[in-house]
Amino acid sequence: MEFFEFASITELAFMSDVYKRYLWSYLVIGGCLFAVVYILQSVALYTIASREGFKNKWMAFVPFFNTYYIGVVSDKNNVFKVKAKYVSLAAAIVEAVYCALAVLYYVAMYLIFKGGYAEPIYETMVYGTQIDFLSGYNLETLPEHLNWAGWVFANLQDYVLYWVQLAYIILKVFILVSFFRTYAARRYFLFSLFSVFFPLGGVFMFVVRNNRGKSYMEYIREQQQMQYRMYQEYMRNHGADGQNNGSNYGGQNNPYEQQRPSTPPEDPFGGLGSSDGGNSGGRGGNPSDPFDDFNN
Repeated sequence: MEFFEFASITELAFMSDVYKRYLWSYLVIGGCLFAVVYILQSVALYTIASREGFKNKWMAFVPFFNTYYIGVVSDKNNVFKVKAKYVSLAAAIVEAVYCALAVLYYVAMYLIFKGGYAEPIYETMVYGTQIDFLSGYNLETLPEHLNWAGWVFANLQDYVLYWVQLAYIILKVFILVSFFRTYAARRYFLFSLFSVFFPLGGVFMFVVRNNRGKSYMEYIREQQQMQYRMYQEYMRNHGADGQNNGSNYGGQNNPYEQQRPSTPPEDPFGGLGSSDGGNSGGRGGNPSDPFDDFNN
């Protein structure tokens, strides 16, 4: 579906081409941009599946199947109480429907503009200066055998594709949040937001491909444990002996000195799982990774 998003973005750059004489360029440029992002996403999903031990890695390279596979590799984080792979399956089906309808729309557009049956209609608005803008097309000269193309061109975009696209976007939000919670928990909201509003989800997936998958609750526990270890370290360095340990507070006696225990208490999160030290962030063991800063 991102292919048509890139094509639409390219079409906006050709606003003066009201007769769609360069329709082919929308598709070519959009296709090239889509190919780059698609390859990055496929490599990212394949890399993750190979490391995490998921089956059917070939799905990472097949259109529509790779949308479903995003949910497969995000199995550690559900969408509410639904498994991510079921949500991604629904997204893949909606995406396939959208692409089929979008192809039909572009075929109708090609036939109409190639035959010269569309006459631009302009309206004038005045905002300080007079502005003429394209408001639609007159299809009165359309031959009878292309009536279906005229209906598709006039109605499909606004009354069908719009709602199918909206359904896909909603499902896409859920699976992207699940994916980035699994492999980029620290920045999942930012990555998900950019991936929804811009067709660049594959780029962000490639950036975090070396991160170890984890549930979001596991990430929260690790953060709690890290904060508690910092607290323990503070207590060891600021004991109650009064020597280089913070017993003097601004040149005065520390009013909390008597409240400090002589030894740090036990870790209350010890029964919730342990961190794996330097590898818990999912850095993939590659110190030269240019995207190391994006690890969990």
